[in-house]
Amino acid sequence: MEYLRLIYEDYLFSPDPAVYRAHVQLFHFFPVVCILQSMITTPMGKTSVKSFLNLPGKLSWILMELISPISFFLTFYLNSPSPLTTLTNLPITHKILTVLYFIHYANRALISPLRAPAYAPAHIIVLIIATYFNYLNGYSLSSFLILKQGVIPQTTGSWWELRFTIGVCLWVIGFWGNIWHEDVLYEIRRRAKREHLESARGKKEDGLGEGVERVVVPGKRFVVRAENSGHVYEIPEGGLWEYCWHPHYFMEWVEWTGFLIAAGGWECAPAVNFLVNEIASMTPRAFQGVEFYKRKFGRRLPKRKAVVPFLV
Repeated sequence: MEYLRLIYEDYLFSPDPAVYRAHVQLFHFFPVVCILQSMITTPMGKTSVKSFLNLPGKLSWILMELISPISFFLTFYLNSPSPLTTLTNLPITHKILTVLYFIHYANRALISPLRAPAYAPAHIIVLIIATYFNYLNGYSLSSFLILKQGVIPQTTGSWWELRFTIGVCLWVIGFWGNIWHEDVLYEIRRRAKREHLESARGKKEDGLGEGVERVVVPGKRFVVRAENSGHVYEIPEGGLWEYCWHPHYFMEWVEWTGFLIAAGGWECAPAVNFLVNEIASMTPRAFQGVEFYKRKFGRRLPKRKAVVPFLV
């Protein structure tokens, strides 16, 4: 037990500024993992592969995403003699950003996966890498915002208030946009499940034989479907889906760009790390996703950018 205490006190959740700086600098090198990721197909989601090391997709997602808020909370709680007093004495900017952080992870780690009809399996290596990513993210942001390893720069004028307000508004737009575009994907699977149940019910009523399906031709909605690992995919439509294949990624980047602006820009190294590493890790996934759609839908595939409308 003594060794465990030393590990979390002297390393994992240490309040020592030198340990904090070492963690932040270590996080600078996370894009190296993303370079390796671009060389192989990430074994999760639509690009998952069959393996005995696979984990249930929804469970693994919840476990790895919960690491970030848990790391954030433990860093604060274990180093605060009076947690309530510590929170009360925080600058208002730090309080607001802390709330935004927890709102994001409440949705990302619990609400979103529980709303999703299904997740494809994920390889255990994805869980391991993402767990370390989320630990570094939670620890460094908590150290900056709660333990005050850094302070959001403020001036005597109103410029910092305007910058903070713009950042928070951008965060809200990105957060809402991420949820809305994800829900387009969820609705595809909900609709497929409803139509499957209706087809099965129709077969039973019509007395059709095994392997025979009733085909219901949709109205004006153009649908091209493909299956992968038992999951049904359609070409998503609406919103920024008309311009890129991963608008939910793009809107998450907008969200954390807003957070970075509100946190003082380059003055908040953990927020810089988070945004840069998100872009570095999600961009290869976006291009792999485009290749998946090409393989499944062929010439029927609309021309769209991979992740940033009109650009990338």
